[in-house]
Amino acid sequence: MIFDSDGSVRCGGAELVPVALDPAIAGWIDIEADHKLAEKLLRDENFHPLAIEDTFTLQHQPRVEEYADHLFVIVRGIDFSNSGRALDELQTVKLAAFLRANLLITIHRAELRSVNTMRQRIEESRRAPPGGVVQLLWSICDEMIDLYFPIIDEIGARIEALEQEVLNNAEREHLQIILDLRRKLGVLRRTMLPHRSVFGHLANSRDPLFDATASLNFRDTLENVLRLTDAVDQQRDQLSNVKDTYLSVISQRTNEIMKVLTLFSAIMLPLTFIAGVYGMNFEHMPELSSHYGYFTVLAGMVAVAVAMALWFRRRKWL
Repeated sequence: MIFDSDGSVRCGGAELVPVALDPAIAGWIDIEADHKLAEKLLRDENFHPLAIEDTFTLQHQPRVEEYADHLFVIVRGIDFSNSGRALDELQTVKLAAFLRANLLITIHRAELRSVNTMRQRIEESRRAPPGGVVQLLWSICDEMIDLYFPIIDEIGARIEALEQEVLNNAEREHLQIILDLRRKLGVLRRTMLPHRSVFGHLANSRDPLFDATASLNFRDTLENVLRLTDAVDQQRDQLSNVKDTYLSVISQRTNEIMKVLTLFSAIMLPLTFIAGVYGMNFEHMPELSSHYGYFTVLAGMVAVAVAMALWFRRRKWL
């Protein structure tokens, strides 16, 4: 995209790259998943070698670095490319940005909704951002951070529903859900923490590119990052409480089962004793020759079992 001095916009492909690289003309070059072209372009424009190396490191964390004539920023956004629902398999995509007075270059390996949103807005309005390429960089970053809020809200709703399900009837699959949500919250927390440093730096940067409006805008984004970080920490605590509740419910259920088994064992103990006594093969036993001895012993065993069961019930053990 080329932002002309009259505020109009020219959109195109690689044919506009030489125009965008003209220091006297404001332009935005966005490159997606083209490693060789991006690396050659960055080296030809004499961007710092360390920044170029970090650009193509897939798992690099968010960072910001100020060089002599340009600013280098890495931010990470939600990856919506694998499926329609990002929460099903939560992953992030890195966006590397190089900023000069009249030039913004953004590089990412996969499609980013924040970049697409800004491109569509500019194409529909056919007007350049009022703050130039600095305003454009902030708009992309702000849109990227805003896309985290629906994910956080959905995780919060799942945790609340899960807590109620655990209280009603804890099942083994609930533990798997808890562990999966904890892993996703860990991903979000590891992503948000370095973003605090990035936007804190940009909000307080003394670089001539940043005027008061730009600083204020990045400060607003920093507040959103802080809100997200606090929300993630609260949900991690809430999820820990749900896990403790799950373990308590399972432990209570196990205790109830063991109590019932113990009571049945206690009832069977005297019956086993009686059966053992009359199972001995002594010749002279008083009841062996009794006509009703077998039925008398069975009745006695039933009476003992009923008496013990009633006593356990009276003590509220059964």
